[in-house]
Amino acid sequence: PDAVIEFPGQPAIACGDLQTLGYIGSISDGQCERLPDLINEVCGCDPRTPDPTPNPTRPPTPGPTPAPIVARTPEPTPGPTNPPCDICGEDMSMSIGIPAGIVEFPGQPAISCQELQAQGSAGLIPSSTCERLPSLVNSVCGCNPPCSVCGDGKEVDFPVAVISFPGQPA
Repeated sequence: PDAVIEFPGQPAIACGDLQTLGYIGSISDGQCERLPDLINEVCGCDPRTPDPTPNPTRPPTPGPTPAPIVARTPEPTPGPTNPPCDICGEDMSMSIGIPAGIVEFPGQPAISCQELQAQGSAGLIPSSTCERLPSLVNSVCGCNPPCSVCGDGKEVDFPVAVISFPGQPA
């Protein structure tokens, strides 16, 4: 299908690419809510016939449980002096969509979004730095929640169909 939908102020985009952007959290909640009604016909958002359910299989029988290994207790480390920091911002709906994303700051070693959040949760990020992090890591860490562009978890059936928006290059 080579049908085209036009939206003001946005470049043309293939339905599959739009769906990928939604899944990685690159579409804001407000835009996500409006998309299904706008792209339904072009992208084929109607529910497809589901794949047949596979025959059930019996789970494997577990082997004997090994004896537990007793680890020595490490020395306590001093507690952090900073409050916990959510790298995507204080709004809990802004979860990390790309935990393996790599964040690089000048003079610091590269770190994954997941590791950076662990440091924030442990209070290892100063408050002054924490306040600036959401705007710095949003796109790398996928801080917007995932968006089903067709709504209700449906997927596009026509991923190569192109949606174009007036005033933007196709």
